[in-house]
Amino acid sequence: MPEPITVLGIGNPIMGDDGVGLEILEQLRTYYTDQQHLEFVDGGTSGMELLPTIQDAESLLVLDALAPTAHSNPGDVVTLIGDQIPRLLNSKLSPHQVGLLDLLSAARLLGTEPLRVAVVGVVAESTELHVGLTSTVTRALPGAVAEARTLLDEWLCHSTSM
Repeated sequence: MPEPITVLGIGNPIMGDDGVGLEILEQLRTYYTDQQHLEFVDGGTSGMELLPTIQDAESLLVLDALAPTAHSNPGDVVTLIGDQIPRLLNSKLSPHQVGLLDLLSAARLLGTEPLRVAVVGVVAESTELHVGLTSTVTRALPGAVAEARTLLDEWLCHSTSM
């Protein structure tokens, strides 16, 4: 039986670009309407409540807003896979990533971490109190969705060939 893949969107839609992870999640959910092996989870701004979701995931794709760094600009699409995640999460790219790093560490300590983990995010322009994404991040959505679809299609192909 193919392994389940959990797609976890994180963010707060009333904080501007912070809601981009949830928007990517919704677009993916619309695209993969007939895919039984994908579980779509709206993580909102939950913290440790997401630990069981992460523990139960064989493969985990996290969708999130990222904070700008010296090497990124608003609207950039960033993909982190496996070992890249802890190194870059220590840089606090996202307001949620400290919690995400804690969740991944807790799952590892409990011996129940996902076999595969990736993050697809868009660098935020504004996370001020405002409903909706900035035009910069909105323009980046197709690229972020395409990046997430590429990962999911690869994982789905791999899991169904097992």
